[in-house]
Amino acid sequence: MTPLSEEQRFPSLEEFQGWYNLGYERPGGIPVLNSQEGVPEFEHGEFFHLYVAENPWFQKLVQQSQLKPFDPIADPPMFVHSSADDRTLEVYPDFDYVTEDLIRRIQREFLGRHPFWRVVLVAYAPSCSIVIYPEVVRFGGLPLGVNPSDALRELLPRAITAQEAMLRPTRAQVEFLRQRLPHALDMIRNQPFVVVGVLQSKTEDDVRLFLMLRGADDDCLEVHDPTDAFAGVLPSSGRFGIDENGTIISYISIPDSATFCIKIWHPPVDYRGPLTITNRKTGESYVYQLKSEDIT
Repeated sequence: MTPLSEEQRFPSLEEFQGWYNLGYERPGGIPVLNSQEGVPEFEHGEFFHLYVAENPWFQKLVQQSQLKPFDPIADPPMFVHSSADDRTLEVYPDFDYVTEDLIRRIQREFLGRHPFWRVVLVAYAPSCSIVIYPEVVRFGGLPLGVNPSDALRELLPRAITAQEAMLRPTRAQVEFLRQRLPHALDMIRNQPFVVVGVLQSKTEDDVRLFLMLRGADDDCLEVHDPTDAFAGVLPSSGRFGIDENGTIISYISIPDSATFCIKIWHPPVDYRGPLTITNRKTGESYVYQLKSEDIT
């Protein structure tokens, strides 16, 4: 086996797309990079043991005192979300928290415990992703050995801009809800639910119906079309937890403490007409007329 150069052993994400430190070849033509000889064979269970043991460590990398004001759509500052395909741990960070010291801690402490792994701080722009190896760090597509301070000054603004661009549609939803929540809170009173509003997406062929209901159980309602214009129950995606003051307290998951929750349903973009909203627990049904003038 010909010894690998440093550039070959420690590629950026743009320089190498394949499996890392599997210790064996995989069928399918996807290349495998083993950083050295004698890499032990990777098994999927290794990832799950590592995740359980190390996820709390990543959560503590950013101190409570450093946290920015609550953002309902933000992931944790260091969100570990990775496949179990090879020895690459993907971490989706808030790049406002990424510093030289944080990178050094990951390299020294985490990779000190797991030397056959690498950590990727994933950016929405791949050219800004940071690959941390036990021996070196690759900053986006910048050359091996670049000064870390210079690299971060170049990469972080671009990574943050890409991150905000990806979140912009969801931020628009949040602003849409915040404008309407005071009225929805006044309207719900003793009703089981209220329609907060209907939003036409600017970036997708999509209509979003926002229903607010009491309690934290967002699965107690289903929405369907009584005229059979389309088949089955409407798909849904996204949910928000709301407190007694009409403040958004969560996104995706609903804490048991939520006084209300909002769920997003997706009628076909060109559908106008009645929608039946059914309480799965009580069997009670209500009809909502979807009209063009109600769509923002």
